[in-house]
Amino acid sequence: MRIGFDAKRAFKNFTGLGNYSRFILKSLSDNFPANNYYLFTPVNGHKSEEVAIACKNPNQEIVLPTNMWKLPVMSSAWRSVYQGVKHYDSELEIFHGLSNEIPYIKNKSTKYVVTVHDLLFCRYPELFNPIDVQIYKIKMQRSCRDADQVIAISQQTKKDLINFLGIDEDKIRVVYQGYHENYKKEVSSEEVHRVKAKYNLPDRYLFFVSTIEKRKNVQLILKAMKARQDWSIPLVVVGRATSYINDLKAMVAEYGLQKRVHFLHHVAFDDLPAMYKMAHVFIYPSYFEGFGIPIIEAQSMGTPVITSTGSCFHEAGGEAALYGDPDCPDTLVHHLEKMSQEDVRSEFISKGFQNIKRFDETIISNDLMNIYEEVLESYSAKPILVT
Repeated sequence: MRIGFDAKRAFKNFTGLGNYSRFILKSLSDNFPANNYYLFTPVNGHKSEEVAIACKNPNQEIVLPTNMWKLPVMSSAWRSVYQGVKHYDSELEIFHGLSNEIPYIKNKSTKYVVTVHDLLFCRYPELFNPIDVQIYKIKMQRSCRDADQVIAISQQTKKDLINFLGIDEDKIRVVYQGYHENYKKEVSSEEVHRVKAKYNLPDRYLFFVSTIEKRKNVQLILKAMKARQDWSIPLVVVGRATSYINDLKAMVAEYGLQKRVHFLHHVAFDDLPAMYKMAHVFIYPSYFEGFGIPIIEAQSMGTPVITSTGSCFHEAGGEAALYGDPDCPDTLVHHLEKMSQEDVRSEFISKGFQNIKRFDETIISNDLMNIYEEVLESYSAKPILVT
């Protein structure tokens, strides 16, 4: 099979969408090596081991813009509009847009699949520029309408596609995300000591990882810590800071938590597994996510998880996490007290290891390949109308 991908994020992004793209490209390349994979990208991106492992295998070919399309002002248009002409040149059977869109110009001989990650711009339009909201909505509606198959990364995203954009339920399939291979390796005691010393971490701590913005709800953890001033266990918050960090620091000062809360904004990706492993509990109190990858990252490192009710969180955490109202610090206090019992903590660690088996790369790549084959079979099975 000849399969093309919108691989821009795989080459340029080193967070959510980039990690997802590289995971898919590597999983399919490894598990279905007989296929030919074409990675369409307007730029070759950074030289990194991450990109090399996922995007530079013998059965993969990188397709870049040529001539005037190489110009910075034109490369974006090449990806969104003109790229489909190259699908004809490559004789693609399937093209998969890995990050919410497919090109406007399509090759009639190619079947199109698009993955949609979330519709945050519809749920929380106040967090986005109003013009961007309209652009995102138009682009996503058009991509879902023009694609032969839509893949949602969670049942929650599927519901949002139906409710916000009116996409036909029968056109949407759910295929969960996987997690990075760094979380599948054993973290040695030497690595733990190195990371602990590098960031001056406490021996035991509550842990949060994600972009530090209001929607992620770190404020709930601070309120729980205020309610239990007798707790000695500190909180380590890791993530890119937004302007909301100032509100959180003001809360820390107001609650007298200056010695118990540590903000870290420049943590190396390779250091995160050890940081998860050292944590007493991972807390993910977000109001809403497309999926919630940090939940399964924590479970893979043997760290119990407390997260929110609603959204997609139960889809990620399964029966291996505790769930609570994201507006109720008393519930979080109760859950943390529960996790302080060693038998309960051990139970959730064990459940976590079982839960993450659902997100194995073999399962996910098989699910995707089945969808590709079904799309092709559906197309070939359609009757030819004679007029």
